[in-house]
Amino acid sequence: MISVGVDIGSYSIKVAEVEATSKSYIIRGLHEFPLSLDLTKDKKIEIIDTLRTLFQQYDPERTHFVFAIPQKSVSARLLNFPFRERFKIQRATASQLEDDLPFSQEDAVFDSKIVRLVGKSADVIAMAVPKERVGEVLGTANDCGVHPYVISTEVMGLANLFERWAEPPPEVPAITEEIPAPRVAEIFLNVGHLTSQILVYSDGVMLGTRNIDWGAKNIADAIGAKYSLNYIQAMRELQLKGFLLLEKGQGTKEQVTFSQTIEKAVQDLVSVMRLKMLELQSEMNLQWSRGLMMGGGSQLKNLGAYLTQAFEIPFNRYKQFENHPQVSFETNSQMEATAGVAIGLALEALKRPRNPAVTFMKGEFAVQSDFFRAMWDRWGYTAQLLAAGFVILMTYGVIRDSLAERLLGEGDRVLKMQAEAIAGLKGKRAGNESIRKFINNIDKEAKNRKQAEKVTHINSALDVLNLVSAALPPGNMVNLEIKRLTIDNQTAEFHGYTGNPGDVSRIQAALQKVSTNGKADSITPKFAAPAGKVAFAFKIQVQRYSGG
Repeated sequence: MISVGVDIGSYSIKVAEVEATSKSYIIRGLHEFPLSLDLTKDKKIEIIDTLRTLFQQYDPERTHFVFAIPQKSVSARLLNFPFRERFKIQRATASQLEDDLPFSQEDAVFDSKIVRLVGKSADVIAMAVPKERVGEVLGTANDCGVHPYVISTEVMGLANLFERWAEPPPEVPAITEEIPAPRVAEIFLNVGHLTSQILVYSDGVMLGTRNIDWGAKNIADAIGAKYSLNYIQAMRELQLKGFLLLEKGQGTKEQVTFSQTIEKAVQDLVSVMRLKMLELQSEMNLQWSRGLMMGGGSQLKNLGAYLTQAFEIPFNRYKQFENHPQVSFETNSQMEATAGVAIGLALEALKRPRNPAVTFMKGEFAVQSDFFRAMWDRWGYTAQLLAAGFVILMTYGVIRDSLAERLLGEGDRVLKMQAEAIAGLKGKRAGNESIRKFINNIDKEAKNRKQAEKVTHINSALDVLNLVSAALPPGNMVNLEIKRLTIDNQTAEFHGYTGNPGDVSRIQAALQKVSTNGKADSITPKFAAPAGKVAFAFKIQVQRYSGG
């Protein structure tokens, strides 16, 4: 199965293709499609055209597409529940976030991620998203010709780069110390084009996430304002020449001025980050150990060193490709910095039920079964024909049954009329049994009449003998004598003798002419012939009834 993570940013579209293997996964490809910086162009149409063309190369039956909701539209909090059952946590999430939501509960979709199990309780990142935002992402995916398998968030995609997502949530014993020691924590910074995100981890467990309304565009705007450049020119200057001077005496006057312009914009990021870090540190009793950077904006030269000086903890770029099991293409620092969200989203579709993916495709956005939709697409027309045929058959059956009842009633009426007219049966006597008995009596009389007619036209034995005598050769030609004649129903036997052996065949030929079937079967004579005589015996079929 192939999983495709789609990160639709404000500067470019990043798409990662990950294939699941028996034990791990392989990153098959990465694509980045920069979006036009021309503010007069419709960016939504550009996104749909780009993705629709790209998605045509994938087999929808073997591909899962994962999209993300922008983090600025997600409300997330770290909560602790006194139980660890997932279904209980899902049910309790909405009520726990009710007071913190900037929008109505009825207009939101909720989900949660168990980050660790503490004794019999669970630490959970609870999230809520307005339904309107889920609908927008789902609509964009459908316009691109695909149906999402998962709609997650940018931070949940990034989290897969640092966690053991293929394993169940980690378990730790319940805290027994009254005043626990500070937890060593790491901060991860993803610098985007319009916004940035920070993730906080301690011992591999996510403790919180925050969104910052600051991105590389802020630096480009500062450069444009300083040097009177339009937005496109300012972005090009930032990409080609952007840097921060750590020591002001090292560069030329122009370099120092350019660096100070960028530094002034970066100071806004540092100020917001410092407030967020202080809030998290006091709320969760944290001690910062290091920082990691990712995102297109993190490629600003000397940004890591600058943040190291500002926060007094080491900040470095996160080298994600060193932690992936296998990458089947040549990589570079640009891919490594910008493709984190897309790769993490692709991994979200590979998760198993023991540590499931975060998805907001619930309720009215729930995934419908593709099986029934495919079956309807394939057999829908046939099903319609069968349904129409069934309706016609049922209509025909009802009409036939109604017509049969009418004919049966009419038949009964006519039968009673005829029974009265012919048999003289009236009222209750004109029932089926009485009529049937009357008809049987008539049939018996007819059969008896036919049998009587046959008896009155029967041929007697003398008639048969006269018929045979007329057929035999005259006495001057054949010297024969019939000694015995037996007639049983329609079978006649002749026994006799003749003086010439050659006469036997002439007698047989004569009898064949009389026989109704044209045969004269030779049988054993019942007596012995006198000396010098030849005995014969034949059996033939004769006509006894003149009409038959």
